[in-house]
Amino acid sequence: MYLCAKQQMMMATREQIESLKISENVFELVEDAELKYLVHFAAPFTGSDKIMIPKGTAFAPSGPMRGDALYMNLVDSKGNGKDLFDAMAEQVQAHYSDLYDRLQGFSFFITEEQLQTLPLKFRSGSAERLLEIMRQLRSPLYPMFP
Repeated sequence: MYLCAKQQMMMATREQIESLKISENVFELVEDAELKYLVHFAAPFTGSDKIMIPKGTAFAPSGPMRGDALYMNLVDSKGNGKDLFDAMAEQVQAHYSDLYDRLQGFSFFITEEQLQTLPLKFRSGSAERLLEIMRQLRSPLYPMFP
């Protein structure tokens, strides 16, 4: 999709997004919780699934996904992060068997609703700060999303 010049001028710049310091808000799960994730394939297709994430697993939001959600990176996992990704790959094989050989990776994300309802403990930053960042990303100052 091509953007017209007016739309391109209205888009938030990388510098604007980086200035929000999104990744400085690191949190961990206080109890086991089921989270959705995106599944990326080497095709014009992205799926989704959900998995139980163990208590103590930590994430750092990394950037805007959509107006009410941020992508996040796995910081550390109680147990073995590789085990978590292996379990996710097994789910993909079961749910997307025809596309499994084109699996490229996964993306975690967190929504505004989850920030308010999931049992989270912040190592740095706060849920309030992340909610404010999401509001800013929808504002005219950082026009990422309508």
